[in-house]
Amino acid sequence: MYCLEAGRLEGRFAMPPSKPMAQRLLLASALAEGETVLRGVEWSDDAVAMLRAIQPISVLRVRGSDVVVSRREPDFYRAFSVGESGFTLRTAVALYAGVPGLTAVYFGGTLKGRPIDDLIAVLKRLTEVVKLPGAVVIRGRRLGKFRVEVKADVSSQYISGLMFLAAAGEGGVITPVGERKSWSFVEATADVLRLFGAKVELGDVVAVDGGLRSPGEVDVPGDFSLASFLAVAAVATGGEVELTGHLTKLDATLVDIFRAMGADVSYDGHAVKARGAFAKGVEVDLGGNPDLVMPVALAAAVVDDVSIIRGVEHLRFKESDRIATVADVLERLGVDVQYRDGALHIRGPPRRRGVEFKSHGDHRIGLMALAASRIVGGCVDDIGPVAKSWPSAVLYFAAGGNQ
Repeated sequence: MYCLEAGRLEGRFAMPPSKPMAQRLLLASALAEGETVLRGVEWSDDAVAMLRAIQPISVLRVRGSDVVVSRREPDFYRAFSVGESGFTLRTAVALYAGVPGLTAVYFGGTLKGRPIDDLIAVLKRLTEVVKLPGAVVIRGRRLGKFRVEVKADVSSQYISGLMFLAAAGEGGVITPVGERKSWSFVEATADVLRLFGAKVELGDVVAVDGGLRSPGEVDVPGDFSLASFLAVAAVATGGEVELTGHLTKLDATLVDIFRAMGADVSYDGHAVKARGAFAKGVEVDLGGNPDLVMPVALAAAVVDDVSIIRGVEHLRFKESDRIATVADVLERLGVDVQYRDGALHIRGPPRRRGVEFKSHGDHRIGLMALAASRIVGGCVDDIGPVAKSWPSAVLYFAAGGNQ
């Protein structure tokens, strides 16, 4: 158990570097002509997983939080573990289908129960791919320009993986099938590929022309989807925080949502400042970026009003069944929460103090539980999962002072 006392959270903190952007930038750097310097990488489990995934095709030099990456002739035999990094698993399996040689991609933990079969079925039309217990084995080969269809309503990472496969070769056209879930992450992949010189079109189909060139030096932007837990805890306890760093399109909508809930939240291009109070419920659709559900749900939990969060159906396929685990955190607070008609219905405020929370082996649920513990006082059964995305988070919540 890790316990925190309830109390004002305030101070100045650096936003953690964006995990999803760091992963995409590392992968693009390994495929690009020329040397790339990535500045400000947080050594989360998922970032380390991506380093292992690109090592067979790149030269890597690490200097603190900076990584220098350059492309090299691929190893013919390559094997590595991605641990529990879903993005690394799906993009690596897709990418290595187009790299001549044999690849074994190992995975474990919660990934063993998460979806990948639809992506493998698509890749089998291009080359030999075999799913084994705890690993996927790929016989890569040089591919011409390809055209495929893939489900879009389970994981956006299927599409991102195929986009990297197209960018590494002669291009490709991907037709998304079904409702487009987590589409902002597909847009993030497109932004990174364009930064490296690829031509990407997002419309009825996703079209990517191959060939990447390094832009030189790149700063990893901040991750407000993670840092927002500090903002929620500060506002809910009457504190004030300044979160320094560049805000990405992925997370910018959070500023507007928190404002709509009555909090005084601003972003000046260099930092997010949050204070005031959450006073109103909100109705939002977060199907495009489900990572925002956890902080919005916790903010909703402190409001004596009804909030409705739509577009959450595919949260069942994450590190945990996040529909159930988000509800678990809120129910432990004594908050009324129901899931119906594809939406979470939440009404606060918390009615319990000194609560024992579970992280359910999920980094974002662990962060939600840490923030909730700071708001009402409580303990989290296991903080280990937060290392997947933001290892230093526990220090920030414990200190609550200037950084």
